[in-house]
Amino acid sequence: MKISHLSAECVPYAKTGGLGDVAGALPKAQAARGEDTDVWLPFHLSAAQWFRKRLTWPEQACDPFVIGIMGQPYGVGILKSTLPGSNVPVYFVAHDPLFHRQGGLYAPSDSGIDDGLWRFGLFVRAAIEGMKRIGRKPDILHCHDWHPALGAMLTAWSSWRDRWFDDVASVLTIHNIAYQGIYGMELFPALGLPADVAWGGQIEFDGALNLLKGAICAADIITTVSPTFAWEIQTPEGGARLDGILRIRADRILGILNGIDTTEWNPATDRYILSHYSAEDLRGKADCRAYLCHLAGFEPADPGMIVGAIGRLTDQKGFDLLLEAAPELIRRGIRIVMLGSGEPALEGAMRLLEAHNPRRFRAFLGYDEALSHRIEAGSDAFVMPSRFEPCGLTQMYALAYGTLPIVRRTGGLADSVIPYNGHNLASANGFHFEYASPGALAAEVLHAQHVFFQRDIWHRMVLNGMAVDNSWDHSAGQYADAYRRAREVRGLPL
Repeated sequence: MKISHLSAECVPYAKTGGLGDVAGALPKAQAARGEDTDVWLPFHLSAAQWFRKRLTWPEQACDPFVIGIMGQPYGVGILKSTLPGSNVPVYFVAHDPLFHRQGGLYAPSDSGIDDGLWRFGLFVRAAIEGMKRIGRKPDILHCHDWHPALGAMLTAWSSWRDRWFDDVASVLTIHNIAYQGIYGMELFPALGLPADVAWGGQIEFDGALNLLKGAICAADIITTVSPTFAWEIQTPEGGARLDGILRIRADRILGILNGIDTTEWNPATDRYILSHYSAEDLRGKADCRAYLCHLAGFEPADPGMIVGAIGRLTDQKGFDLLLEAAPELIRRGIRIVMLGSGEPALEGAMRLLEAHNPRRFRAFLGYDEALSHRIEAGSDAFVMPSRFEPCGLTQMYALAYGTLPIVRRTGGLADSVIPYNGHNLASANGFHFEYASPGALAAEVLHAQHVFFQRDIWHRMVLNGMAVDNSWDHSAGQYADAYRRAREVRGLPL
């Protein structure tokens, strides 16, 4: 099957979160399974910088061409490279005025205007034109989040005037429903869609364009990044106001848990950690724990549990709950290592806790790839108190490293961590708490601490976690089923 992924992000060229990880890893797993897959993304400034650092440059895939949007011509180039560590082609849509921005992937224009519809509309239309010019016609156009949502809409609503789309099925993956691509209706002509789509309830929402809603209505199959998230987005609490249209399309929604890149996240081969280890020989984990104590300024001989936490300091991630609970946890003998950046108030709270508890709480501000690996390997437990979490990856990294996750029961956290209840030692690999409150979080961390000192039970749970197959190969097989389903329902009434 021929699969073309359209995404605003893809590691290692452009990333702000899990979307980039998925777009970089899933195609590799699909290619390893024998699928004919490629990736299309904008040629962001970060991608250009990635190539310049390596003294190389992508090749030209076809002659430059012009895309017209509302009477304005845009010269576009299509560049080609290969995803590192694979033979998966990656195609870049190059138009420097729109994609080379100093402020980041989603920065506004120089005049401060959010021109995302214009930018990503050009990206999708140029990608499809590029496919035509290089002779690439996919069986599946896989659109990730709202940025390439136009791709799903074109496959559904343009086939009557562009026969190229007749045999192309679309799959939309919702990574984070909170971001929907909402713009004024006056920009509708920029999408190049039939006029009757504008006000038929398919793309309009509260008098505005909602690109994610349009893709939900148009896609042949909709996937989310975990089964629980697929259910949550169909509820008023988790649907970000799109729950109604998602319930209408419930028969086309599938939840597929993301995987992790086990070539990068493997304690037996990890280039960042002090000592390698595996489920068969865990001795290296003690070395990693001692080294983390050295980095954090903790006493290595202290038997108290070390809890790690890594992530963006935002309301979604719930780290305010951890910071509020931290004084009581520290008083109970627990030590905490945090790595993250984001909201200034939360960064300030981290600094304050470290100042008052210099050998019990360590705050690392920013993001450090090597340190993130060392925290995963050296911690005893790992906490993720997210208010909502479509999938989450760091809890899967923790399982692979024998570091038991303590997570709030939501989204992919609920799907990937089996909580210990005192009677399920054969399968338990972590801990859950229900309510997004400092008290609920603290209670479960203290429960984990109680289990931590029962060494035989803790050891068995560590082995359970390390035995879990969270590789992308498993997820890629489920996506293959979703693609076959998309081909089956292509053309049926939406």
